[in-house]
Amino acid sequence: NLIFIRRYLQRTKQVIRKTMRSTTEELDFYPSLPTEDEASDSEDDEEHNGPLYAVVLTPTRELAVQVRDHLVAAAKYTGIKVAAIFGGLAVAKQERLLKRCPEIVVATPGRLWELYQQENPHLSKIEDISFLVIDETDRMVEKGHFEELRSLLKVLNANEEKKQTRQNFIFSATLTLVHDLPEHMQRRNVGKRPKFIKQTPGMKIQGLIEELGISQPKIVDITRSQQTAHNLTECRLICSIDQKDYYLYYFVQRHPGRTIVFCNSIDCVKRLTTLFGLLECAPLPLHANMVQKQRLKNLERFRDNPNGFLIATDVAARGLDIPNVEHVIHYQVPRTSENYVHRSGRTARANKNGITVMLMEPGEVKNYVKLYKTLDRSEDLPLFPVSEKYLRAVKERVNLAREVDKLELKQRRTQSEIGWMKKHAEEMDMIIDGFNDESGSDQDEDAFVIERRRDRMHLENIRGQLRSLLSKPMFPSGFSFKYPTSTGQLQMPAIGNSATDTDKGSAVNVMKAAIEDLKEAKKNRNKKRKLA
Repeated sequence: NLIFIRRYLQRTKQVIRKTMRSTTEELDFYPSLPTEDEASDSEDDEEHNGPLYAVVLTPTRELAVQVRDHLVAAAKYTGIKVAAIFGGLAVAKQERLLKRCPEIVVATPGRLWELYQQENPHLSKIEDISFLVIDETDRMVEKGHFEELRSLLKVLNANEEKKQTRQNFIFSATLTLVHDLPEHMQRRNVGKRPKFIKQTPGMKIQGLIEELGISQPKIVDITRSQQTAHNLTECRLICSIDQKDYYLYYFVQRHPGRTIVFCNSIDCVKRLTTLFGLLECAPLPLHANMVQKQRLKNLERFRDNPNGFLIATDVAARGLDIPNVEHVIHYQVPRTSENYVHRSGRTARANKNGITVMLMEPGEVKNYVKLYKTLDRSEDLPLFPVSEKYLRAVKERVNLAREVDKLELKQRRTQSEIGWMKKHAEEMDMIIDGFNDESGSDQDEDAFVIERRRDRMHLENIRGQLRSLLSKPMFPSGFSFKYPTSTGQLQMPAIGNSATDTDKGSAVNVMKAAIEDLKEAKKNRNKKRKLA
């Protein structure tokens, strides 16, 4: 199907490719965009006078790098150059890349508009491009986001003749996803008051066509009715908010493999990174407040490690094609159904199996119900099976790690306070009691120094306990346990060292076994009702 679509699109010179992308396969634009690698250390800074054929716009910097790399691979021998332009890196370096006059520019709207306003010679040709690609379009046109995109569109659509000859492409897996009216609008729809109309997929697409200035659109929809991949296993885990850390640690230890944990906030990512670092899980954070080079480095490390553990905000949710991601865990219920679809789309790619687990506390039930109503689901997500037998060991480790984190934070704050006091004391040639040499006994020191020493000793003691526990296997080789289902007890696969045993104990197979057991239990209940 994809080969047919590509050939069709290559033949249609005046047609806009408007597609909805599934979580397993991307309808890419590579056949129309010949490219070549621009990332050479020995780049030539000599200014050329080459044309600008195409601009590709992405919402995130990581996605821009990925698209650039894919274009490089697709057109290795064409002799055409491609550059990735995005924020977080030095403007001067990106200006040098543009001096080479790459025929294809992949960019985020903010940095592209910044360089255009600076009257970059190569970007001044942007009005003459033959191809415009906007990836993750529904996100890019959201109100309050990517205002630079609207400014770019005004420049691109200023000349009506060039606008008609340009070929445009827009992509997203959630392009036709629509939401219910907000509650305040639903309340106003009662009685004789003017009614608000719920947006339909057709209305949403038409709005995008008008906003982007697209003419003669052709729509290619390859999404499924459920929005997620057919080989994706979806489930949830209900727990209190303070137990989420326990179940997350349990899952990571019980089911090793390349895992992405999504959080709704940067603070949550930072807290989990610290906690799971103390638990020796080697977490890799990814969020918008990180230095760009570190973000790219963490993504590279995650790709290279078959048991990589990435903790990220929704900056990693859209478009990133990381091979062999086995598990996606929603540490918090996503704020929108679009976020759920895109997060879950990081696994079960290229016809491989994957699982997504939603950790849900009672306060998130309302968001969960809205999410599933938008996705038009009729049944609840099944519950992921957990062995209560090993939760005690999990809690012991996590609680010690929390205590270490708390004590280390207290110690850092104390050191910061001491540093501030010492600095100002030295400036005023003063000696302050309690900030002198900490050697000696408790009898000849003040209470402040004694408390600091005891805190350090307590911290070292807790660290020692945690190291001791982490040195012991939590799931001994060959163990087995049972988990409750509607029929009683069901034996789970044992963890062994062989590849077969590992596959049997994978999270996907464990969940599929639980689902089959639930189906069997439902059949048995129906039989009993008929007999009664």
